[in-house]
Amino acid sequence: MTQRVIMHLDMNSYFASVEQQANPFLRGKPVGVCAYLSPNGTIIASSIEAKAKGIKTGTKVGEALLLEPKVVLVENEPAKYRCVTEKIFKILSEYTDRMEPYSIDEAFMDLTGFVKNFTEAEKIAEIIKQRIKAEVGEWLKCSVGISWTKFLAKFAGDIAPKNGVLVIDKSNLDNFLKRDLTEAWGVGKAMSLRLGRLGIRNLLELKKYNPTILQRHLGIYGYQLWAHVNGEEISEINLETPLPKSIGHSYCIPQKTTDKVYLLKILYKLCEKTGRRLRAQELEAQNVWFSCAYVCGGGLSKTFRSLDKIFTTAEIFAPLENYLSVTEITNPVSKLAVSVGNLLPLSGQQSLFCERIKNKNLSLAMDKLNDRFGEYTVTNGLMFKSEDIARDRVGFRKTLTVKF
Repeated sequence: MTQRVIMHLDMNSYFASVEQQANPFLRGKPVGVCAYLSPNGTIIASSIEAKAKGIKTGTKVGEALLLEPKVVLVENEPAKYRCVTEKIFKILSEYTDRMEPYSIDEAFMDLTGFVKNFTEAEKIAEIIKQRIKAEVGEWLKCSVGISWTKFLAKFAGDIAPKNGVLVIDKSNLDNFLKRDLTEAWGVGKAMSLRLGRLGIRNLLELKKYNPTILQRHLGIYGYQLWAHVNGEEISEINLETPLPKSIGHSYCIPQKTTDKVYLLKILYKLCEKTGRRLRAQELEAQNVWFSCAYVCGGGLSKTFRSLDKIFTTAEIFAPLENYLSVTEITNPVSKLAVSVGNLLPLSGQQSLFCERIKNKNLSLAMDKLNDRFGEYTVTNGLMFKSEDIARDRVGFRKTLTVKF
């Protein structure tokens, strides 16, 4: 019987390592990549050197400076990280046609049939690591996990030494499962507490627990956890990107305000970012959701449903503009959010209305120009001087769109 071989690759301290690769003067220094450089900004990635000083993901900029005054703070550049990811994923895709990007810095590879056993998979992992170093960047490192299911491969990758390779097979599985419940993929603090109430204190005890009782207390998810740690595959490599439930963007406003002109400028940019992603994935929407949070608490929230399919930025923005024109903003606004939902694949059916066809073609033409020459090369006048508003950010997990 053919040995099933799944590999999980996770880049180490990814955004910070990319910055250190791009700028040799940052190498060996504590680096924090931030969404914003203000004291209330958040570290979204920290280098190995910064982590050694206690600066972790989620640390506030002000707190990071107290922990290590010499930390180098860098504002994130999503386009740079996506470009590097494309190069890495291209290398991975040369070793199997069953490669699943899991996030901007993680991927699964099904090597079944391409290698005979885990030993050969280890050799492939070392080759990939060397190729990333030689072809993408010498400062980029990754951890690799190898096993016979996705769950166990990711578990191996998560607990593997930094820049190391770890194989979990049936002979050493129980030894590695003598770990805290929260070290497993999909087990958070809340689930750990629920399992603890059943007398389950680690992953090995979860493996040996009665699955029928587990399902009675925790439902189907309880059984799935048991199956995962027992090496039963219930989540195959996903070669197709699932249709998202919604696409959206939000923005925390630095200057809290009730100025509708300023708020509309922000909203339009959020609509443009949302529309760009909608069109890039060749989808249409059936509703638009809007949220406005006040500094003092509370705010506005409304869903707009459309009889026509929503595709262009203007179609996303129009109901929001109309709503705000007749709605009073009673308190300074701290956050705005926009999303589109009820998504469907783009229909080839033409609209009966010439104006809608023109607007659709105009949006696609502008997207092509912006793809070629850079974001916001061509845009609506509402976005004039909006460079510092709602800047590009990297989403985690399957919000990424990269080509390889």
